[in-house]
Amino acid sequence: MSRTALLVFAHPDDETFTCGGSIARYADRKDTRIVLYCATRGEAGKTAGVCPPEQLGDIRAEELKRAGKILGLDRIILRDHGDGRLKDLPEEMLADEIGAVIESTAPDVIITFPPHGISGHPDHQAVQKAALRAVLESKRRKSLSLYYVAIPESIARTMRRPVHATEDALISTVIDVSPHLERIAEALRQHRTQRASIERVFPGVFDGDLRGLRREEYFQLVIHKGEFCRPSGRTDDWFQV
Repeated sequence: MSRTALLVFAHPDDETFTCGGSIARYADRKDTRIVLYCATRGEAGKTAGVCPPEQLGDIRAEELKRAGKILGLDRIILRDHGDGRLKDLPEEMLADEIGAVIESTAPDVIITFPPHGISGHPDHQAVQKAALRAVLESKRRKSLSLYYVAIPESIARTMRRPVHATEDALISTVIDVSPHLERIAEALRQHRTQRASIERVFPGVFDGDLRGLRREEYFQLVIHKGEFCRPSGRTDDWFQV
């Protein structure tokens, strides 16, 4: 039986930052399809001297394509809703678009940001609101599980930079990504324009140092079969609830 995971994020590189190892893990399984919906081309970010600012959106789209190939994404749906401007879009419009993607791809699980967006970025928060609304309004909601990517509070306390964390008790799924560190690093390195922000989180990765990479990725199950839920235990699989 084939399974599909739909990732819903705001910018090119969000996919690798948040769950690159999990993407690689599931992409290696012949029965699993991974689809990414990305709401912007990331054109408001920094260029790291790679290109003129007016070319950044096009360059980041290419970076995403290369990273997706390394991780094993089956499909990338890249939109151009304006980096830094998602909060200004009508929530209904973005939710309807994500809803249409849900109907066309028929996912079993959907992965997106938590309400605080981890970094607090307004685009992350806007995508979360729209994705949640799309799931709740979907005709397929009874067959859907919605997860938020998460950083547990216990892990956040050890990090160099402050982030919005998730209570440890709410973590439902922990995936060991240690077999995929080389692929995570290589995917991160495709996002050359974002080297500064990547090195802040994963110092040394552009020089081949993997020590700063996370060995586990964490998720919070929020909706199962169309209903809000709280974790009753922990699993190591998006598709086992």
